[in-house]
Amino acid sequence: MHPVNRFALDMKCINFLPPNQANDELFFAEETRKVKKDNTFSFKNTRYEVPADLRDRTVAVRFDRVRLDRIIVYYKSHRIGAAHKLNLVANSKIRRGAI
Repeated sequence: MHPVNRFALDMKCINFLPPNQANDELFFAEETRKVKKDNTFSFKNTRYEVPADLRDRTVAVRFDRVRLDRIIVYYKSHRIGAAHKLNLVANSKIRRGAI
């Protein structure tokens, strides 16, 4: 029996994931990073901005090993959102309150 035919016999037992934008993130690699006081972290020699205020916290960073165009930030197993490359000029002009 060919593998495709054997696979087809069990199709009714297979549960497929519903369509979701985060399905491909299930196969991303993960590393931890410490968020600095300016709400940024360093990854692969590039600075990224965290999409939420997570200063002085440790986050999980998920990424595709082949394409580094999507960096997803997780905090305590919750998806926070995509990180963006740091714009040094814009980040230097943000007023931050006392910590």
